[in-house]
Amino acid sequence: NEHGSYLIRDSESRRNDYSLSLRDGDTVKHYRIRQLDEGGFFIARRTTFRSLQELVEHYGREADGLCVNLRKPCIQVRALTSIIYYALGPRFSL
Repeated sequence: NEHGSYLIRDSESRRNDYSLSLRDGDTVKHYRIRQLDEGGFFIARRTTFRSLQELVEHYGREADGLCVNLRKPCIQVRALTSIIYYALGPRFSL
């Protein structure tokens, strides 16, 4: 994954919120995406969005306070053990 790659997932610490992980060079920065009681989402309360898609489109056009603008979703790479398991089948244990 390269500079500007991002991943949005359910927050582990706050129900109904999301976490945004964003690659900034060699580091990954994390932001909380909060959900409004009346619907909608925000990272910074001054800018709210009706949907996560709208939020992604906005921060894709401009960083607007993030370390870098959202460029493309992270590519999921399977772990080598998973690849070996699928290649060898369940009769082999790792």
